[in-house]
Amino acid sequence: MGVQLEQIEKLHLGLIALVAAAAWLSGWMGAGSVVLGGGVMAANVWLLKQIARRALTPQMAAQRPGVVLLLVLAKFSIFLALLGLLFWRVPLDPMAFAVGATLLMIACVVVALAAPPGSTLEQRAEGQG
Repeated sequence: MGVQLEQIEKLHLGLIALVAAAAWLSGWMGAGSVVLGGGVMAANVWLLKQIARRALTPQMAAQRPGVVLLLVLAKFSIFLALLGLLFWRVPLDPMAFAVGATLLMIACVVVALAAPPGSTLEQRAEGQG
């Protein structure tokens, strides 16, 4: 599962760069808003990955339980900060932000479709599928 998640993260960052460059060159959308939308989703996935590693691995959860709490607080702080941005009316292109946020789902679908048919998550993670 970790290998597939790494592929999703790499593809996601590449898509953010590609779409932001296209937005900047075409002028159709705000490139900064695309990067912000994609960056929020990338940070969310990274924080979820860190939380899962620490909470679901017994030895890590026992060693430093406070780290899991801090990561959960950081994750929710991102979304509270976004609400704060909207309340303070930061100039943000909503469509470009939505496009940037959607790039994570596109990366997930592309990686899933690129996997060989009939392979399981365990086989793909071990490189057997």
